[in-house]
Amino acid sequence: MLQKTKLELKFNPKRDYKLVTPCCGRKNTDGKFINYKNQSQEFGYCHSCGKASLPPTIYVDEKGEEYIWNELEGKFQTDLSLPKKTIINTPKITIQQFINESIVWKHYSIIPENNLIQYLRKTYGDSKAEFAKEIYALGTSNDGGIIFWSINSNSKVQKAKIAYYDTNGKRTNKFKVPFKNEDGYFNCLFGEHLIYDEIKEKKTIVLTESEKTAIIGFILFPQYLWLAYGGINGLTENKVKPLIGHNVLIIPDMSENAVGIILNKIPFLISLGINAKIWDMTDGKTDEQLKFEGIYNNDLEDIFREINTI
Repeated sequence: MLQKTKLELKFNPKRDYKLVTPCCGRKNTDGKFINYKNQSQEFGYCHSCGKASLPPTIYVDEKGEEYIWNELEGKFQTDLSLPKKTIINTPKITIQQFINESIVWKHYSIIPENNLIQYLRKTYGDSKAEFAKEIYALGTSNDGGIIFWSINSNSKVQKAKIAYYDTNGKRTNKFKVPFKNEDGYFNCLFGEHLIYDEIKEKKTIVLTESEKTAIIGFILFPQYLWLAYGGINGLTENKVKPLIGHNVLIIPDMSENAVGIILNKIPFLISLGINAKIWDMTDGKTDEQLKFEGIYNNDLEDIFREINTI
């Protein structure tokens, strides 16, 4: 007669960040799936979806031989490894969610405004700063950060990034992303809602790395359409479709890496039907040369500032 063995499960304090979770099919880069000690890696508990992946119950006969129950075949078996083969890592399909527009306008009216908007008002004047605030629906978080909303070409709000600036307009290292990818909130180009078909071949779209640079570009050169791809690796494949058929000038920040990433993307963008060009502000200089000149990692806004002080 088979007797059920007692299963004692203890969490392994060392997490495997490389595995794909057996419950929700996500990469475990955030460490939310924790394994059980002395068990195969697919057995553990997932703090993301709240499901436990348990090892099979082991039964022992009077001779000490171990068995498990095979649900597919409806019988006991001595091959304890078979259940591993029946586990299917089905990728989690997350449907795009959208942020209610009322949240955008609630934060639009918060007083006092964040440091960056106050800096724009002081530097470029109230009317221009107010117009930029309205065009990009810039908001202020409850703790004084500026909210950059990712609004798509259908005027749906997909995501938000909260950044924090000093009173001199310089960004701090602090930022927040309150709406997460795993919950269905995915980024689009900052300013994508400004793209429309009628401007094809008539108005150039300028893409910058940072949202702040795009806003200042809009204030100073409104004859162009200013968008941002949100960081050195922000120009991803899922963001570029609205650019098809448009003339696009991409201006990465001043570093070999930033320029190289965009240069590698240009052939792909052109193959999609995007008339993409790059403005390499480094003029081919190495990072060492840029650091020596004190302009390493500068962006277009730094050049704008320099022009305004001449």
